[in-house]
Amino acid sequence: MTSSPSFSHSLEDAEAELQERERYAQFVDQPAPAFSLTDTDGNTVSSSDLEESVVVLNFIYSRCQEACPVHMNLIAEVQERVNDTGLRDDVEFITIATDSEDFSGTHNNMRAYGENFDLDPANWRFLYRAENEPAETTRQVAEAYGLRFDDVAEGVQAHGVVTHVIDQTGRMRARFHGLKFDPEHLVSYVKVLAEGPEELSTGAWDRIRHTVVNTFN
Repeated sequence: MTSSPSFSHSLEDAEAELQERERYAQFVDQPAPAFSLTDTDGNTVSSSDLEESVVVLNFIYSRCQEACPVHMNLIAEVQERVNDTGLRDDVEFITIATDSEDFSGTHNNMRAYGENFDLDPANWRFLYRAENEPAETTRQVAEAYGLRFDDVAEGVQAHGVVTHVIDQTGRMRARFHGLKFDPEHLVSYVKVLAEGPEELSTGAWDRIRHTVVNTFN
C-alpha cells in the first residue's frame, strides 16, 4: 500500500485547479462515517479495514433500473482507468446496496452488476448487511454519508447519487455529485491522493485534454 502523502496547502492547490474544471466536485475534509458490513462471501468488512487505501465509495439500490445502472457504469469506467494507471493495489472501490427486500435477491443483483459492468474483483467489493441485521442497516449508513434512500413504491427507492472519495487516513476528501461528472477528473483526484498533489500538474491536464480531443474527433 502507498503511504498517505503529505498534503498541506499543495492539496488545496490541486483541488482548486480541479474545481475549475469539474463543476460537480465538492471538496471536504472530515472524518468519513464508520461502517461494518458484509461482502458477498460473508466476510465482515469495516471502514477501518480500508485505511491505507484511497476508497471510492458509492451507494446504490440494486433493483433500480434508471440512475443506479448509469452510476455503476461510471464506477466501472473509473475503476478501469485507475487500474490502468497501476494503482489497483492502492485504491479500493466499495459499493453498498441499500435494498430492504430479500437478502439473497440483493446478493444476486450485485453479482450481476459485477459481471455486467466487468468490475475487477481485485479492488471492487459489494457490501450489504448481514442476513440477521435489520433491513434498514445500509440505508442508515447512507444517511450518515448524507444520502437518503426512501421506499416510495414496490421496487422503487427515491435517492440521490453521489460518489465519495476517502483518503488513506479515513477522511472524506470529495463528493462527486450526480451522473454528469467527468470520470477522468475523478481518476485524477484519486491519483492526487494516492501519489501526491504533483500528479495534478499542467502536463497531466494537457494529457487529459489530448485524450478528450482524440476521443471525440
